[in-house]
Parts: sequence; structure tokens; C-alpha cells
Amino acid sequence: MDLKGKKILILHDYFLYKGGGERLIITMAKRLGADIATAFIGEDAFDPREHGIKTFELYKENRFSKLPGFRYTQVNLAFLFKTRRLIKDYDIIYYSGDCLNALLVAKDKVNIAYMHTPPRHLYDSYQDRLKTYGLIKKLIFIPYAWINRVRFSWLSKKFNLIITNSKTVKERIKTYLKQDSVVVYPPCNTIAFKWISDGDYFFSWGRLYPAKRIDMLVEAFSRMHDKKLIVGSGGPELEKIQQIAAGHSNIQILGWISDEQLLDLLGNAMATAYIPVREDFGMTPVESMYAGKPVLGVAEGGMLETVVDGKTGILLKPDFTVEDIMIAVKDFTPERAKSMRKDCEERATLFSEDSFIDGIIKETSKVL
Repeated sequence: MDLKGKKILILHDYFLYKGGGERLIITMAKRLGADIATAFIGEDAFDPREHGIKTFELYKENRFSKLPGFRYTQVNLAFLFKTRRLIKDYDIIYYSGDCLNALLVAKDKVNIAYMHTPPRHLYDSYQDRLKTYGLIKKLIFIPYAWINRVRFSWLSKKFNLIITNSKTVKERIKTYLKQDSVVVYPPCNTIAFKWISDGDYFFSWGRLYPAKRIDMLVEAFSRMHDKKLIVGSGGPELEKIQQIAAGHSNIQILGWISDEQLLDLLGNAMATAYIPVREDFGMTPVESMYAGKPVLGVAEGGMLETVVDGKTGILLKPDFTVEDIMIAVKDFTPERAKSMRKDCEERATLFSEDSFIDGIIKETSKVL
């Protein structure tokens, strides 16, 4: 069964960055012939409208949108109060990110989540977040997190189906939400990733967030002047990371880059580096493998499902140090990286756009 004749709407919380999750939603909309509704589209983000996708922006980004707590409230109110009339024209509603309040006005629709993860600041990373706060922030965050956990858990039970991106997140959904889900791996060939040449540098394009641990990566390369690193991304830690790299000619911090620059820098790299905390799935490593480039990663989260240690990359232990990164980089000789190319390219084909869309259609058809 296919979805022809069905009017489809994808709700995505917001387009704030040029990230893998945003690219996934644009791909999904194009392939399913769906429209998109989102709280707002940031100036540094992918814009679905540039891809010819009918897109409803529920409100405009403003200076307050940059405040995480305020943004979270705006998003939840937008999907509760600004989607009632919109949703009535559609048959199937897909939900991406925390836009679950719209379920309250979509009771007669087929409601399906593509759940990248239960909000990590509410669940598996809650204690980590709490440790970084002073007393006043703790007093605000604790009841805020409790209320939103109750809300998210209650609303998640209203879905006809929960699809998720990895076995890692499937386990989180079972643990924290007490819900079953099915895994459909995301598409990681949404642009033409390919090998171009064997360069002499490591490349990183994970967003500059604390959980991505780019600071540790840059710190390691700052101690290895004979090893080169290029970082092609932006985010809240950009200034901090620029300061760590200052005075080290072997490290380039480029900020946000275009798709054309990404394809060029990845295609000409020796290898890539991606070492986040318990990543949900991690599209970056698979994109790297599509380009025939092995990955310096970490043995936890979704990377255990994508990267084959010793065959398509090197995985650090979960409690790695900067010194461990340095050892792994030195083990990653040009000859070793080159020898992994074929295995990388073969491994990446498991995570194709066609497989993703086929999986979404197959699982959706079961609940129609």
C-alpha cells in the first residue's frame, strides 16, 4: 500500500540550524508530497520553502526566541493554538521534535511520530543538565522539567504509531515513555556525498554544542601540531572553540558552511571526527561513510549501530579523554584511512533515502 490520495502534513518544532534532522524533514516532505508546519525558521537554518515545499511558519523568530526556556514555551503554545484550522485539511500528521501539543487538536487524524529522541534535557541528560546550574536555575528547572515530562509522556500515548531512528532511541522510548516504537533508519544520502581525494586532514561538522564535545576534539589537535583539523559548523560554543584553536595553524574553524563546501571538505578529507555524548543516531558518521571516509567516533549511542570499529572507523571508549583522542588520531594513518574506503561506502548503503521512505510508507500503511 502507498499513501497516494492522502493529504500529509509534517509538524517540525523549528528550523534553527543546518543540521541532519532538518535535512531529514525536508527530504521526507519532498518524497511524500507533504506540507510542513513549523514554529519558526531561523536565519541560519535550512528553509523548506527554498525546496518548493509548502511551509507554514507559525510565528517569526525574534530576539526572545534565542532564549531556550522562552523558545520552548513559544513552540508549545504555537502548536497548541495555531494549528487547529491548519490540521483539519490533512489526513496524516507526522510529528518531529517537541510539537506534541498539536495532538490535542488532531484527534480524528492519523497521528504518527518520527521521534528523534524523547527530549534529552527532560530524560537521559536531565542530571547532566542539572549539575551545570546554580541554585536559582535549579529551582526553576526542576519543576519545569517535571511538568514537561508529565506532558510529553501523556501526549505520546495519543500517537497511532511511533517511528524512531535507532535501536538506542527505541530503548529510551521504552524506558522513559513506556511506549513501543519501530525503527526506520534516517536517510543519510540527502545530498551527493562522495569521495574526491585522500587529503591530509580530519574534518568535523557537528554543531558546536556542549554535547558534541568539539571542544575536546580541538583541544587534542592543539597538542598535535603535525595533525590537521578543519571544523565546518557553528553553534553556541563557536567563540569558546575559536579561543582554544587560536594560535594553532593546524586547526581551521570555519563556522557555518554551504552544502557545496561540505561536499568538498568531506570528499577531500582523510577521515572525520564525531564524538558526541550518547548520540541518538548520528547522521554525520554515515554521511562520512557515503564519502568513503572513516570515522573517529565513540562507542555509545547510535554510533554502535552505524560505525563498525576497526572496519569503517575507530571508536573511543565512552569515558575517553583528550589523550585518548590523540592516540586514536595518531593511529589513523593515511594508509589505514584509505584501506577503509570500500567498507565505508558499502556500510553507508544501509541508510539510503529510498530505504527510509519505503520504511515510513510501510509502517504508516499498517495504521491506516
